[in-house]
Amino acid sequence: MDTLIKGGRLILETGEIEANLAIKDGRIVAILDPSLPLPDAREVIDAHGLVVMPGAIDVHTHFTGSHDFPREELQQGTLGAAIGGITTIAEMPHSAPPATTLDAFLQKKALLAETSTVDFALWAGLDGKNVAELASMDEAGAIAFKAFLCSGDPAGDATDEKGLPRLNDDGLLRAMREIRTFDGLIGIHSENHDILIGAGEEMRRAGRKDIRAHALAGPEIAEIEAVGRVATIAAETGARCHVVHVSSGRAARIIAAAKSTARITLESCPHYLILDEEDLVRIGPNARCGPPLRQRPVVEQLWDAVLAGDVDMLASDHCPYMPEQKAAGHASIWDAGMGLAGIETSVPMFMSEAYHKRGVSLARIAAMTATAPARAFGLYPRKGAIAVGFDADIALYDVNASWTVAGSEFKGFAKWSAFDEMTCGARVERTIVRGKTVYERGAATEISPGHGTFIGRIK
Repeated sequence: MDTLIKGGRLILETGEIEANLAIKDGRIVAILDPSLPLPDAREVIDAHGLVVMPGAIDVHTHFTGSHDFPREELQQGTLGAAIGGITTIAEMPHSAPPATTLDAFLQKKALLAETSTVDFALWAGLDGKNVAELASMDEAGAIAFKAFLCSGDPAGDATDEKGLPRLNDDGLLRAMREIRTFDGLIGIHSENHDILIGAGEEMRRAGRKDIRAHALAGPEIAEIEAVGRVATIAAETGARCHVVHVSSGRAARIIAAAKSTARITLESCPHYLILDEEDLVRIGPNARCGPPLRQRPVVEQLWDAVLAGDVDMLASDHCPYMPEQKAAGHASIWDAGMGLAGIETSVPMFMSEAYHKRGVSLARIAAMTATAPARAFGLYPRKGAIAVGFDADIALYDVNASWTVAGSEFKGFAKWSAFDEMTCGARVERTIVRGKTVYERGAATEISPGHGTFIGRIK
């Protein structure tokens, strides 16, 4: 045996058990009754007092789209993923150039193969012109295809060379029809373009540059309307559809209701479940994201959806902007980078809020952070659970630890956090990717960039 994890509380799909875990050749080979003698192993990890969770799968990261140093960001930032208990990332198509062609997709795949500490999957992008290339990118391993229903540009163009343009309704319908032919997955940033542009222009005409103007420029109705449209087209085409970073409880309920007629899932993010609009004003540019943070009643409605089981999974929407890119928003909020740095805090902060404050079970947290992403994105039964035959992707947690978030200590260039100085009640002690420890708290890591391997959709 290569590794034994003994004495921990294992979180399985069926619930919690006290058991020992045996790992060989990067896979889980046995779940052992603790009353039985331990087999010999090269490494024994003592997990007494710890919770043994399936490694989290973060299906929404932007390591290559936030600034001009993607290689360096990936080398350090994916170690940050491991620090946050994440063993697989799914990187969005934003990059220079964006992954909207087969060549660009393969170029990005090669970059992450050289740099990622954790395992990785890749999204491809939809630009309204590349429908004929989608099947080839699927064959090359694209896990999903990203669409934007909105853009910061009134004409709907991409706002920079790394981004994607707005996909209009005809383009969305055509993309879903094509993706349905190979049973791929479309992921959609669902906000009404015209409503956002109108609200934003109203703020600018009034000379508003303050923090709250950002919230007013992204009204909840833009999200509510768009998810209804997405659900209708998904039902019509039969395409598998995923709605990203849902911030509205009302939007979540619309998607949940649509599951009777459409193959549709949704994710939310820790910042939408913990922070609110008053935090946006308090924090400033470091809390600017899209959709914006909502008012507290909206946050509570989103929690109602989580507690009802209507939110399928958690994702970080990690956007590692440099500090100066966020600080530009102090003069005008419109100049701040749009997105939060959250890869190291995503799961621990969610666990702290959900488990300690809201009574969500650890099994449900494992489902939202690992099993549901693996199932929706075609990684199950290789990833997403602690079970015999699965990759040995494991995160060991002290769920009673208390520590203070300090963005200045983050890996990568994004040394800031919207959660700065907040207390977290759960901490990752060790992260294992395919049987190899890639992070151990308080110990020097010997993992070099490139340990992560590419994971394509299991068909």
